[in-house]
Amino acid sequence: MNPKDQVKENLSIVDVVSTYIRLEKSGNQFRARCPFHNERTPSFYVSPERKSFHCFGCQAGGDIFSFVEKIENIPFIEALKILADRAGVSLKDSERNKEESRLISLLKDATEHFKKNLTISAEGREYLLSRGLHEDTIQNFHIGYAKNEWRDLFIYLSSKGYSPEEMIQAGVVIEAKDDTGRTKGFYDRFRGRIMFPIRNISGATVGYSGRILPSLATDSQGKYVNTPETPLYHKSKILFGYDTAKKMMNEKKEVIVVEGQMDLCMSYQAGVHNTVAVSGTAFTDDHIHMIKRFCDTVILSFDADTAGQAALLKTAKLCLLGGIDVNVVADIGTKDPADLIQENPDAWLKAVDNKKHIITFLTQRIIKEALDERTKSRKIVEVVLPFVRALTSPLDREHFIRLISEETGFKQETLFEELSRGTTQEEVVAQEETTTIVPLFEKVTKELIAFASLHKKTDNKEYQALAIDHTLYPEAIIEQEIFTLLQKQDSIPNIEQYFNDLMTTYKREEHRAELMRLQKKLKEEGADIESVMKQIYEHMKKLL
Repeated sequence: MNPKDQVKENLSIVDVVSTYIRLEKSGNQFRARCPFHNERTPSFYVSPERKSFHCFGCQAGGDIFSFVEKIENIPFIEALKILADRAGVSLKDSERNKEESRLISLLKDATEHFKKNLTISAEGREYLLSRGLHEDTIQNFHIGYAKNEWRDLFIYLSSKGYSPEEMIQAGVVIEAKDDTGRTKGFYDRFRGRIMFPIRNISGATVGYSGRILPSLATDSQGKYVNTPETPLYHKSKILFGYDTAKKMMNEKKEVIVVEGQMDLCMSYQAGVHNTVAVSGTAFTDDHIHMIKRFCDTVILSFDADTAGQAALLKTAKLCLLGGIDVNVVADIGTKDPADLIQENPDAWLKAVDNKKHIITFLTQRIIKEALDERTKSRKIVEVVLPFVRALTSPLDREHFIRLISEETGFKQETLFEELSRGTTQEEVVAQEETTTIVPLFEKVTKELIAFASLHKKTDNKEYQALAIDHTLYPEAIIEQEIFTLLQKQDSIPNIEQYFNDLMTTYKREEHRAELMRLQKKLKEEGADIESVMKQIYEHMKKLL
């Protein structure tokens, strides 16, 4: 038996998947919200008998290897290593995907080299200690130092047998060319920088964030340099510290999100182990998917400057739209988390405990500005209500409208009226950008027609109320959908539940598709703006 088959024999897919997401029993299957796309109704199923998983929403599926590959954003070779280690299976030369394996090995060696450099760099160590980091924290996050030399790492990796092409692929070396485009040499990407290894969920280094030493900083150099996109490193799918935070994230069901590596390291050092950081990129849908594997709530603590606060608001709204509750660390003034923790670790712990919901935080901030009543009301409508509108739960929206009313003295009825009027073209466009609406609607429509035909549900009253035009798609297309359903019907534990889920998804996507159509109509010359906006409002109410 080859190592791959041995691993599959020794490991239960339920045990593997349940370490990443919460599963619930559903007949002979297990069910959950899919970790690979945003959804409110669970459509992700795990079959112990078949040793496979399948999502009926995004069509992701496979075995334990493809699940770990996809959820950790790693190549097969790394998924095999992780699972083989867990299964107690020894790997031999049968491993595939040697290129990715070489890059992982290269970055591991580069990390060790940077760590060794730090032990002999008095300035590098002094900088870290001056920022408040302890020795065990430095070791825990494998922090190192890139010498202020052009080819230090290149020479070291060459001595280990790595080619220049591999170093370039890993993102640690840059090719220098002359005016004719010919290669004239290679040099290190990171020089004179404190090196923070960026690791994937299994702890393997996939990239770096390098912080220039203060004595070497110039106006022409960025404070931080990050690894570019590589076969291993995709910044929109990486959260710094995710590998060290995931266990505590799963236990506490919440995660603290900070901006910088130093903020994260200091937060971890203070005992807040469920902390992650964005690394040189904006928060993305992929980050939301990663967090939702373990958490229901995020706690944001970004820089107090204008850019930091703008990023905080954008991240907060994206999280709310993604179904994650959002709190803010509100009581640290203008200090960054790292500086506050160095000065007083207990103050950070207290600030995290005293977090405020983003809507409460914004409302109270506006009240503190001591504005006149008209300006205050305008601020509430422009700044706060969009976050209320982003909430996925009607009960939550009602709760926060009541809270805003109590805090400001504005009538709840007036706030609800403003909330319903506040659906703007800009917000519709934002929804269009975050979701591929029409293709998903078409996909769901075809599957629903096929499912109703296959299981003789076309006379169902709720289905008939949808008034779906069965002539929309050629018979051959529906037959192909039926064939696809027949292939996977054994993995559907409850026919009625699946049918109801399909109809619910159809209704939601129908409203979203209509919102897209109306948004485009707004741009047409001579459009009845008032009438279109009224229609948008009606669809938004049903969608929410």
